[in-house]
Amino acid sequence: MSDATTNVIAHLSQRFGTQYRLAEAAGVKQNTISDRKRVNSLTHEQMRRILTAAPKMGVAITPDDFFPERQGEAA
Repeated sequence: MSDATTNVIAHLSQRFGTQYRLAEAAGVKQNTISDRKRVNSLTHEQMRRILTAAPKMGVAITPDDFFPERQGEAA
């Protein structure tokens, strides 16, 4: 079952452990991630940085992690 209101920042923060680590991966400050959580979106550049940094930080993510509400639709 999927939740159409899933917040992408909350989902990614959970994958990274903290908003601080997510911000580090995105190349921004933690308060920027907090602001992005309110609007439930990331810029394309932030997404690219996160996808590049995640493996180096020991976090396994895929592009699907940027659309958590869609996970489970294919199941």
